Amino acid sequence: MRSFVVLAVAASVVAAPLAAGAGRAAPAGSGWTRISGPTQPGNQLGLARTPDGVLHVVWNRGATPTSIFETRLSSSGKPAGTSTVASGFAGNGGLALLVMPDRTLRLLAAGAAHPSSTVHGITTFTSPEHGGAWTPQPDASWGGPVAEASAVIGATLTRDGQPATAWRGFAAEGLPPASIPQNPFVLDQTASHLATDAASGAVVLAGVTIAGKGGVFVRKVIPSLGPKVVLPLPTVSNDWDNGLSGRIGAPGVYLAYADGKAAYLYRYGGSSKTLGRGAFTSATVCAGPEGRLWVAWGDTADGLFVTRSNRAASAFEPMQKLRAPSGSGLTYLQCEGSAGPVDLFADSGGFFHAHLLAQLTLSARATKTTVTVSVRDAGDPVAGAAVTVGGRHVTTAANGQATVTLPPGSYSATAIAPGYASAATRVSVVSVR
Repeated sequence: MRSFVVLAVAASVVAAPLAAGAGRAAPAGSGWTRISGPTQPGNQLGLARTPDGVLHVVWNRGATPTSIFETRLSSSGKPAGTSTVASGFAGNGGLALLVMPDRTLRLLAAGAAHPSSTVHGITTFTSPEHGGAWTPQPDASWGGPVAEASAVIGATLTRDGQPATAWRGFAAEGLPPASIPQNPFVLDQTASHLATDAASGAVVLAGVTIAGKGGVFVRKVIPSLGPKVVLPLPTVSNDWDNGLSGRIGAPGVYLAYADGKAAYLYRYGGSSKTLGRGAFTSATVCAGPEGRLWVAWGDTADGLFVTRSNRAASAFEPMQKLRAPSGSGLTYLQCEGSAGPVDLFADSGGFFHAHLLAQLTLSARATKTTVTVSVRDAGDPVAGAAVTVGGRHVTTAANGQATVTLPPGSYSATAIAPGYASAATRVSVVSVR
């Protein structure tokens, strides 16, 4: 029996309030579409959104040697073309994608340029901002066979725009790094994630370790070592089923993870929140605009749960629930939400994609003949939302509210705003004698 203990929302919303273990059905158009697979789909997608709003999705197909492809998705989540990055590549493991300060794209791929290559590790490719034309960088491989075998690699930009990478517990700055630590942080990590704190500039490493008691290892690694944290896991069924993200223009690095009993959101150096209790096997987190966070978690049987936080990352909007994509079982979640909506990717015998809008909360109250409507996003007021009540059209102010005068009667109210699914409620104006 599943229960959700953090994401309760007190307001009048589109549907009835969330019951334990329930979620608002995902809006129309949010079904899954296949990106890779069904056979030899690779372990990880490279995801990056360029300033033109296009999301670049890089994926593997085939065992070694493999081919690497780039699929471009519009800001509305629609496919906008696919190009070949490389063929005959010796590797089918981790991929990471960065938008560099000059707006070019930099792909990091675990493997070698071709099966007979003697240069092993993380190999890089570059492309202009629009993607579609990729060039290998012949003298920019590092990490050796250990990096080449990485199932998931991490990449981020430091606060001053320098790239940093992580693989199997190693972390280093530069492309290629000027130096690599002789002793890795956790060698048994087959997956290593990286994220940057936008406020402090700290780069944080995270990944599952089975050494000792085992758990999710989290530590600041750049510019200096910070406190080591190991979040316990009762079992280690899949050591890359977690996600790590900083925030856009706000402090904190957050880790989402699942342990088969619950899903959690942990802030490095802070505390954990339980997102939901259930036999969840996968979780991920990614940055939304203005400091918000998108979080997703779930499993094959229970489906997936998705929500977005407020600007303070302290409260969440109503959950959306999706059926897991039909395939061979859910093994990995990734997401990208910097433009507002979220593009969610689930590996279930190949990667599937869904595009989801954020959720509005709409409430209305009547005083005599005046109806006041309030439009919120996880508690934050939404300015500029278009509200219709009883055929009258108004726009919310900076406080998220708008008023309209109506005669006695029962009325429907709807609200729409760019980047959000529409919301609706009802309000009654009662005659006062």
